[in-house]
Amino acid sequence: GRGAGLYFAAPLAIFAGGGILRAPLALRLTGLLGLGISQAFVGWWMVRSGLEAPEKHTPTAGANQRPRVSPYRLASHWTAALTLYVGCVWQSLTLLRPSPAAIHGTAEAISAATKVRRLALPVAALVGLTLLSGPFVAGNDAGHAYNTWPKMIDDWVPPEWLQAVQAPLTRWRYFFEDTATVQFDHRCLAYASVLSSLALSAYAATLPLAPGAASMVGLLPVTVGAQMCLGIATLLLYVPIELGVAHQAGGVAVLTTLLVVLHTLRVPALPLAAAAAAAAAAAVAAA
Repeated sequence: GRGAGLYFAAPLAIFAGGGILRAPLALRLTGLLGLGISQAFVGWWMVRSGLEAPEKHTPTAGANQRPRVSPYRLASHWTAALTLYVGCVWQSLTLLRPSPAAIHGTAEAISAATKVRRLALPVAALVGLTLLSGPFVAGNDAGHAYNTWPKMIDDWVPPEWLQAVQAPLTRWRYFFEDTATVQFDHRCLAYASVLSSLALSAYAATLPLAPGAASMVGLLPVTVGAQMCLGIATLLLYVPIELGVAHQAGGVAVLTTLLVVLHTLRVPALPLAAAAAAAAAAAVAAA
């Protein structure tokens, strides 16, 4: 972590001090550096919870719990890391492809991208929620129970989840601390992510999207589906370390694909006709 911070801060200081970076970009990069520094404190806060009685953080799990970090703080650390990653990837994509008009060359393509992006945003929220539910599975060791699929032992819906749903105001902790409930939520979110990404891809196939945007939207259900299959394999094999790490890396791969999709679906701020004309003129000039 310290090395990554140094590798980021040193070039930033050199380029900013030499006037190579424009002020807006330097400000955004400085903000990302600040997020990285805050991530170190979140990590320390998370690790510190492992030195405390686990009953303090997960009281619904009962007494005599095995020492571990708080799932809430683990989720906070994961969320902070993904936030930093999102900022870095989005900024990199913006530098590589600053103009959406270079992708969407016609008014029809711009209109199609607008429609697909409108649907892609709730899909992105669902996939993001699935990613954020993962730390609660890991933090509660929920992957070491109910190692069957598609059922959870003998139940399609575990009774613990039904109890939590029946009294959400008094049993809200079940959604974050109960093994069966946490794992069932993660499974359902994964299924929903796969189905929603497939629906997005099918919808995009009916519209005249630009080839670059269409290919990225079509790639999303592939990565989300592969991640779900990897998660199922990890569960059935009782979470070997190699597959657990691969599943975490797969989550980052899914997030990366999602970011590229959303970035590719950006549309010009100009009116459709003017943007299409500008894109056509740029293409003629390049030729």
